[in-house]
Amino acid sequence: MEFLELARPEDWEDINRIARQVCELHASWGSGQVVERPYPMDYYLECIREKKLYAARRNGTVVGYLLFYFWQAGGPAAARRKMVSIDDIGVEQSLRNQGIGQRMMADLRELAQVEGCSAIQLYVDAPNENAIAFYKKCGLHIANHGMLMNL
Repeated sequence: MEFLELARPEDWEDINRIARQVCELHASWGSGQVVERPYPMDYYLECIREKKLYAARRNGTVVGYLLFYFWQAGGPAAARRKMVSIDDIGVEQSLRNQGIGQRMMADLRELAQVEGCSAIQLYVDAPNENAIAFYKKCGLHIANHGMLMNL
């Protein structure tokens, strides 16, 4: 696999195809809905401009994507620190369990360290046991419990 790199406008269909696979998985537990294009073109281009949507490539083909952003945590009662939050990650369904996701996470970790971040965070749906196991394998641990009330 080539290096994780900023997504390009021409990657739009490939990233949407993989993101749709992720949506289908989430919908199967009732925590999301399937949409044809999870990344509408205007939002997709905005993510590229803001340098927060990256593509993973193998032999020039998009095999995964990673959407993340940097932010400052803390406030009056807590120390301020720079963090990176993962909003979305996906690997082509037929290529899962081949190390692509781990490579994306390793590349993100390197980038976060260069940017001076002290932590990587994300939220994962409780029923997504495969994702939880994957993130633990990548070095993340459960730090919080989220609460939700459907309205």
